[in-house]
Amino acid sequence: MSDTIHTDTLHVIHACAAGLDVHKMQITASVRLARPGMEAELHTRTFSALPAGLDELVRWLLEHRVSAAVMEATGVYWEVVFEALESAGIEPLLVHAQHVKQLKGRKIDIADSVWLARICQFGLCRPSFVPPADFRALRKVSRQRHKVVRLRATLRTRIQQVLDGAGLRVGGILSDLLGVNGRRILDGLVAGQAPEDILATLSGHVRVHRDALGDALNAPLRPQARFVLEDQLAAFENAAARIADYDAVIRDHLAPYQPQIDLLMTLPGIDQSSAGAILIELGPDIRVFPSARHCAAWAGLAPGNNESAGKRRHGNTRKGNPHLRTLLVECAHGAARTHHCQFRGYHKALTVRRGKKRATVATAHKLLRILYRMLITGQPYRDPHTDYEALMVKRNAPRWIKMLKKYGCPTPDGATNVPAAA
Repeated sequence: MSDTIHTDTLHVIHACAAGLDVHKMQITASVRLARPGMEAELHTRTFSALPAGLDELVRWLLEHRVSAAVMEATGVYWEVVFEALESAGIEPLLVHAQHVKQLKGRKIDIADSVWLARICQFGLCRPSFVPPADFRALRKVSRQRHKVVRLRATLRTRIQQVLDGAGLRVGGILSDLLGVNGRRILDGLVAGQAPEDILATLSGHVRVHRDALGDALNAPLRPQARFVLEDQLAAFENAAARIADYDAVIRDHLAPYQPQIDLLMTLPGIDQSSAGAILIELGPDIRVFPSARHCAAWAGLAPGNNESAGKRRHGNTRKGNPHLRTLLVECAHGAARTHHCQFRGYHKALTVRRGKKRATVATAHKLLRILYRMLITGQPYRDPHTDYEALMVKRNAPRWIKMLKKYGCPTPDGATNVPAAA
């Protein structure tokens, strides 16, 4: 038996690789050149993150014949560097910062860039998914639209607070304070109209609440509160107009992908805007994800792995794409309230055992897996009419009946087992 120990060897994937430590105002770059039978040749320089420095960085990398460059996905500073490398024909690799973290005590910019160049040369990094340039640009529009939608919801709450603070409890009478009749009331309050004049402008189906509305409108509205109300209404209208503009831009750029959007809209809980936002986050080709499980893990909806000594423990969901996760959770809320579909029963059955929040995340996970399959096959959604509540009862009924008999409660077969007295 030989005493020779054969160690694993690292194979060079890129003969000349680069590592970039990107910051707001500077970029530290290291180039690692592999040479047969010799130590690797290393070059390090620091460049400005401004356009002139970025052009100089690209020229420097091309002079060294760099084929691939690795950078960490931190903030938004990597985006312009990624596009510059992509345009120059250098393969940009974006990696998760947690996956390439070094030991503590070695944290300097040069050491970081050298380490990134090393893992790039030997293929030790797994690049993150980055969609094409047009979808990256659309992501900014879609994500900003979501922020404006949240702002509009905040303004709706503030308008309600102004009225409640003045004693005008109109929101407790009308179901939609910012609907047609609600806006007539708000506009009348801003204009300083009398309660009788405001009530005369309302449509017939809310006149049954005329007495209650008249009583609510009798509360005085101070000039300062009227000014704030007018300002909040103007901000609300501006937010609504901005959302319409964002929708128009997204709709124009996603026109070639309308068949995929129509396909996604067959799923319960997904409308035109959410379908477009989901498609923007996933990119034009869903096949970049090997399976639905990989896609769910990337979205941060799959349970985490936590196994030791053969025992699988509770694993929290991973930190994936927070924007896609938020979108799918919102769609899961809508799907759970849709009658005559499997998601309603699925969410209800899980809520009993796991709670509402976990049930909603699980429903979003199920939505994404079905959505992935639909985009792969091109087939619209067809509900299987699965009664998850009945499945849960069928699975747990024997155990329930056993416990009922144990504690002397009546069971469906009429048998009881009264426990003996102590």
